[in-house]
Amino acid sequence: MKKSPLLFIWLLALAFVLPACKDPKKEEGNLKIQLQPYVGSQPLSFSNTIYTDGDKEFYFSKLKFYISHVKLVKADNSEVEVEDVAFFNYSEDAWKSFTVKAAPGTYKGIKFSVGLDPAQNSTNPLDLSSSDPLGPQDDMHWDWLKYRFIVLEGTADTLGNSFAGGVHGLVYHVGRDTCYRGVSLSGTEFTVNAEGEKLLNLKVDLLNVFQGADGIDMFVEKGTQSEDSDLDIAIKFINKFSESFSYAE
Repeated sequence: MKKSPLLFIWLLALAFVLPACKDPKKEEGNLKIQLQPYVGSQPLSFSNTIYTDGDKEFYFSKLKFYISHVKLVKADNSEVEVEDVAFFNYSEDAWKSFTVKAAPGTYKGIKFSVGLDPAQNSTNPLDLSSSDPLGPQDDMHWDWLKYRFIVLEGTADTLGNSFAGGVHGLVYHVGRDTCYRGVSLSGTEFTVNAEGEKLLNLKVDLLNVFQGADGIDMFVEKGTQSEDSDLDIAIKFINKFSESFSYAE
């Protein structure tokens, strides 16, 4: 059977067009999101660093928390989710970060939630591997109250006597579905390119949690386990913590 010249031309054109069709995934760029805790104007340090706020002297020894549903906000206000869960464990003095794939373009903001949504919070960590942020390796799960969203521990000197007396521990373990909070940051545009890596620096100011009329009084509200008896402190803590994020310069 004789082949049509038109069929030959169509097949030849198709041979040139198909290689030019690029996989959209290959057009994604890398966005590295770094999140540094501060105490006022100072980066958080666990190296015997004592912080002062008025008549309060204190230091922190542990900070761990989850953020979830990280979304980038486009110029037209549409949103694209780039990460479902990220876990931060500041066991060392360092920036903590994670890298995501994002479509090239300019974004005007970033949104995420502190903690885990109800479905994530109902996960059994024993069903997951140690490479999963919700796995059992980070000791963030209570059998009775599901996941801790935030763990902040330290020590306060209630007498201002260089920790020679009047010292008590600070233990804030915040969890439960009622403590899930959203964060939205805007006002700083950033561009992701198909090649290279864009760095986005964020910070959270721990001092803000303990300041203001709605802040935690560490001399009185020394801690919470998010149980019914101290849930009011947990809610107060998460409200202030979620308001303490901003872009870092």
